[in-house]
Amino acid sequence: MLEHDQGRQSGSKATFGKVSLLASAVIAATMAPLAMAQELSQEKPMYVPPSEPNEFLDGRVQVNFLAMQNYQAIQAKEGAFRPVDETQSDGFGRLRVNLMFKFKITDNITADIDIAEEPNDFGNNGDRDFSFHQDFAGIEFDMFGLTGYERENASLILRAGNIGASPFQFKGFQDGADNQGNALIGNGINDYATAENGIQLSYTETFDNGLLRSYNVAGHMTTSSFGEAFQEDRGYNYRLQGTLNFAGGFKAGLNLFKANQGDQLVFEDGLASLDGVTTANYRFGDGENYNFSASPSSERDTHVGVLPGLNQAIMQLNLAYQPSDQTSVIVMLGKATDDYTFADTNGNALAGITYFGTQGVVDAAGTSFDSNQVIEADASVKYWAVEAQQYVIPETLYVAARYAESENTSDLIEQTDNDVTRLQVSAGYWINDRTLWKIEYVNQEEGVNSGGQIGAGFDGITSEISVKF
Repeated sequence: MLEHDQGRQSGSKATFGKVSLLASAVIAATMAPLAMAQELSQEKPMYVPPSEPNEFLDGRVQVNFLAMQNYQAIQAKEGAFRPVDETQSDGFGRLRVNLMFKFKITDNITADIDIAEEPNDFGNNGDRDFSFHQDFAGIEFDMFGLTGYERENASLILRAGNIGASPFQFKGFQDGADNQGNALIGNGINDYATAENGIQLSYTETFDNGLLRSYNVAGHMTTSSFGEAFQEDRGYNYRLQGTLNFAGGFKAGLNLFKANQGDQLVFEDGLASLDGVTTANYRFGDGENYNFSASPSSERDTHVGVLPGLNQAIMQLNLAYQPSDQTSVIVMLGKATDDYTFADTNGNALAGITYFGTQGVVDAAGTSFDSNQVIEADASVKYWAVEAQQYVIPETLYVAARYAESENTSDLIEQTDNDVTRLQVSAGYWINDRTLWKIEYVNQEEGVNSGGQIGAGFDGITSEISVKF
């Protein structure tokens, strides 16, 4: 397994402490005007060439087609949970395809659907299922328009259906072929993002002048499933997210998440199985495009797997400076907690869902298992990330980098060698205004107590070419 010296650990904690002080100051200054986060499918503030949707029936129907092909040459590092991942071949992944529709039902009601074939999405049966699925859909009601109270600089939107949930803001998100708003490849090690079923109400107001140019506030309630889940004691997930946009390109956002799924658990001798239990979907992360041969293509196991996602809570602060659509710097820091911790079949606490064991019991010399049991104990992760993007040739060629660090601070986990870090360095070239080619170097390090799911980390080169029509 990986070894980290004590100096690196103390340096990591000191860095997080300084960033936490900055977070506290900003939260205190911005607590009153909480605001809404961008939808995952929304246009991002950095430069993306104009790609107008194809319109039919006098603009009442809009259609976009997206496709993306990727290539990777990535290896897990020595000491991985699954040794076969240490000797992978390089090669091409499966083509990812999205077909997006938007329908103008009336002047104040719209509906949308994203139909996607994503080999790295849950529920598509690994490599065998080449079917299209509903990936994101909903109905939106312009409440001011419907009630006759239109306001020139404000909107109130009620959405029913799939709700895009993520505690990060200002940066791009990658989901299947929808990758052109993301400067890098894949998402972050703590990007708790998903779509679930429910309702969302969001309010936006803009100002023509002054220091504050706009603010947004949104809240949602969803069930912890992209399908349907009505079993006894299945709770809800709640979100309150927001942004403040200031003159000069400064932005700030605060995000609060809370799930209450723990009442489904049935304990016996202090141990509960996750069989039949619906967990918060943002426990998994979303949209990762790094794939390993020992895992099915529909599994995501490169993010941090510390939290079971039962009574999960997240608080995250996002800060950005974007003086133009050619330059962006984003800082994200947060903490995620749960009232439960993964355990082996004997009830021993685990650093994460994936672990070494023999017949399901912790054993560093054994094979690998994914935990299906939890015990009552506080689990938590502290994390931060910084991302920057700069166009070298305006609107044509950019470079970007992201560094992220996650610390497993769970009560029953040894507080040494407990960090996951990831460095991503990328370049992107717009071949034309509908075609983007990206190439990236990625290096992930995982401590033995970090909750990393590869076991020792990984590194290598990955690339994507995508079109949007």
